[in-house]
Amino acid sequence: MRYADGGGLTPAGRQRRESVRIQAVGLFEQKAKPSEVARRLRVSLKSAYQWHRLWRDGGAAALVSCGPSGSRCRLSPYCLEKLTRFLEEGPAAHGWVEDQVWTASRVATLIGRKFHVSYSVSGATRLMHRLGFSPQVPARRVAERDEQAVIAWKEATWAEVKGPGRPGGGYVCFEDEAGFTRRPPRGRTWGRRGRTPVVTVSGRRSGRLSVAGLIAMRPGSRTRLCHRLRTHPAGKGKRRSMDERDFIALVDSVHQLVKAPIVLIWDRLNTHVSRKMRDLVAERTWLTVFLLPAYAPDLNPVEGVWAHVKRSLANLAVMALDRLETLVRNRLKRLQYRPDTLDGFIAGTGLTLDAPAYLDESKSVAR
Repeated sequence: MRYADGGGLTPAGRQRRESVRIQAVGLFEQKAKPSEVARRLRVSLKSAYQWHRLWRDGGAAALVSCGPSGSRCRLSPYCLEKLTRFLEEGPAAHGWVEDQVWTASRVATLIGRKFHVSYSVSGATRLMHRLGFSPQVPARRVAERDEQAVIAWKEATWAEVKGPGRPGGGYVCFEDEAGFTRRPPRGRTWGRRGRTPVVTVSGRRSGRLSVAGLIAMRPGSRTRLCHRLRTHPAGKGKRRSMDERDFIALVDSVHQLVKAPIVLIWDRLNTHVSRKMRDLVAERTWLTVFLLPAYAPDLNPVEGVWAHVKRSLANLAVMALDRLETLVRNRLKRLQYRPDTLDGFIAGTGLTLDAPAYLDESKSVAR
């Protein structure tokens, strides 16, 4: 791909390519054939023959990088830096208040307004690529979210959770719930150009599957995933979600599994903060509960579990509710045997636990 500065490689990339060609020169000087050079350097046979011809006609200097090709960028490095800041501010800050979409046409208009330089739509597209931008589907964040409250929670509450006051040997657990129906999420698939694929789904209410998931982590131990499922058949007057007893049963089962105190972190769902739930928590001396700030799903790693499972169920064929329950159990069972993936969900939240002092001392003694 050719970018606005004339080349599709960064200076580091051009240097890496040049080092491969210099290795080819050394092999040519040792009487190696182009086919052998292609095999040893893992390059195409065509490139090896081209390099051999250039080396034969001009020596090693013919394979030295000449820098980026093409015309120079019409904006100076200082202007490019300012343009990057303008783009990161969003389109609303520059007059496009009806939506939150940067288009190549708007970028070209912005460049003309700010720097009095004319860019075409295709030129603006290449310039965006050069600056490290790419077309993406943005993540959503509700307007009611209080960023200051989220920052304060990280600095105060999370510091208390992972601090020395946590019960010795205790697990930190994140809990969240999700719902699954017979109407699956849509996912990308191959189809003939100009003909949108059609997926047949259920057109009526046919029950719901509620799942509560819990990720338990502790420094020095394998990250665990536990879950509890409940089906809700279709019908008027029937509950379509889990109650306090379901959630506390999940926590009890995790406590029996890990045999250690639990510090539980979950959102402000009404069943999490009800009087009945507070009474159930008070009966368990080994359980400490912290609430996440409002509208902060990015702080809960279980949200990554639901996204992972729902992607695997995209474009699901029409099936009975019990068959859907079997599939969801199967997907969650797979994740239970992939602790590295669970650790990735935790790392995505930016919330990590420091190893306690006694673990550091034991490692030093072992060494």
